[in-house]
Amino acid sequence: MNIKSLILGSATVALATAGAQAADAIVIAEPEPVEYVRVCDVYGAGFFYIPGTETCLRIGGEVRVQVGTADSDGLGLNYYGLADDTWTSHARGRIYFDARSETEYGTLRGYVRVDSARTSGVNNTYLNHGWLSLGGFRAGWTDSAWAHTPQGGAAAYGSHSDSGFFYGYHQAHLIQYNFSGSNGFFATVSLEDDNQQGVNYVPDVVGVVGINQGWGAAWLKVGFDEDTFGSGDSGFGVTAGLHYNIPGAPGSSFRLIGFYADSDNKFNPLNGTGLNVTTHEWSIMASYFHRFNAQFGASIAAQYFSDFYVPGTDVSSGIDGWALELHALWTPVENFAVRTEIVYTDIDYGPGIDDSSVSGFIRFSRFF
Repeated sequence: MNIKSLILGSATVALATAGAQAADAIVIAEPEPVEYVRVCDVYGAGFFYIPGTETCLRIGGEVRVQVGTADSDGLGLNYYGLADDTWTSHARGRIYFDARSETEYGTLRGYVRVDSARTSGVNNTYLNHGWLSLGGFRAGWTDSAWAHTPQGGAAAYGSHSDSGFFYGYHQAHLIQYNFSGSNGFFATVSLEDDNQQGVNYVPDVVGVVGINQGWGAAWLKVGFDEDTFGSGDSGFGVTAGLHYNIPGAPGSSFRLIGFYADSDNKFNPLNGTGLNVTTHEWSIMASYFHRFNAQFGASIAAQYFSDFYVPGTDVSSGIDGWALELHALWTPVENFAVRTEIVYTDIDYGPGIDDSSVSGFIRFSRFF
């Protein structure tokens, strides 16, 4: 009986053990570890690593609300292209994506900025910027090198206002190389689509050289317009500028910019404004911005235009003009700005046509 009991007990223990082992074999898989977004501080605030990559991305934008008006004589044109004797309401939403990573050839970057605007009931959504770059190479749709270059710093745009007064702003499909040397020296060569499809293969060409240092900046730009507004004739423009930081007045500066064009071509200061019906042989702009405190600054600018060309030609008319700009910027809190600009123009477009105008706006912007 003892042997029989022992055998039965051993069998029971064996079955119990087998059952326990079978139960232990059921394993519940643990969840995969979550990869949280990591902050990327290599390129400044706002960047984060795209999960699973070494690419840094920043997403930002602006919400803008603006109200403007104008009073124009003669041809009825004004700097901002606003309707006369009424309010022009404008709202714009902007969003951009800035992706960057480091390679053995330098920073690899892609930038996309899209604007969607509604102006007095009319909607307009468009690609404002779309380009890529690797080291000094850049290609895509963006500001012409005539207006802005990556290493240009203070050597960019026109006056101290957001609109920039009369300096020939325009955008283009381009391929360019940007060089940055020691002591603040920079240079750019840019091949830009002249939008004359079906005419030839020749692009416009812009060359820029300059220097940025603690005292300010100086620059020289030359633009070759291969086909001046489809006329079949070529032309060129030259601009040289000086930006000087005022000693003892942090944030305050003075700008002096001169322009020359050999004909009515793309590289003229009136390009990109509501007055762009022709251009002039030469022009000079002076602009001063004063920083009153950390929240408020204002500027005044004046510009003279000499010897307007007959539209689409290199024939001088002997007619002159001038303009005055007032601008103020108030930033009461971080990422919120109130800006106002007013421009007065007195420009002659032909015999007996003395065209003056005043136009301006007030704008509220929230940046993020």
